[in-house]
Amino acid sequence: MWPANWFKKRKAAAALGASEGRLKILAVSIFLNDRLVLEQLGKRAGWELRVTNSPREAFRLVMEKHFEVVLCDRNQCGYPWREVIERLAENSPRSRILLVSPMNDDYLWRDVVQKGGYDVLTSPLREADTLHTISAAAGFLSSLSSSSSASRTESGR
Repeated sequence: MWPANWFKKRKAAAALGASEGRLKILAVSIFLNDRLVLEQLGKRAGWELRVTNSPREAFRLVMEKHFEVVLCDRNQCGYPWREVIERLAENSPRSRILLVSPMNDDYLWRDVVQKGGYDVLTSPLREADTLHTISAAAGFLSSLSSSSSASRTESGR
């Protein structure tokens, strides 16, 4: 019975997020310099940025509220990053999870995607790269929701 309630909460949270029109981003255990870059970009782009230093709190937050993008620092989590990404992906399947890492290669990207993540951002964060990656992740989400609503409309005819 609980999965039905969970899906109702997720649907309500997604509808609320869509009505507000602001991109909701959760940053988990991000270094101070990277956090400042995110805050500056968020102010200019009108994002709603929530920062937490605890993966446990992040797990709770993604179950309570829908975040379109979740950023998680590879070296700051306090837990193995693979487990954090897997759990975030399980708790918030519609969120795009980005791993922030000082190194970025095809092997790391493949591991992130296999665990349920979306992409890797190289730290220290640079404004242009960060804006591009987050916009791409959010654009991917909006194209998914518009195509799924279009397919529901067509199937309802």
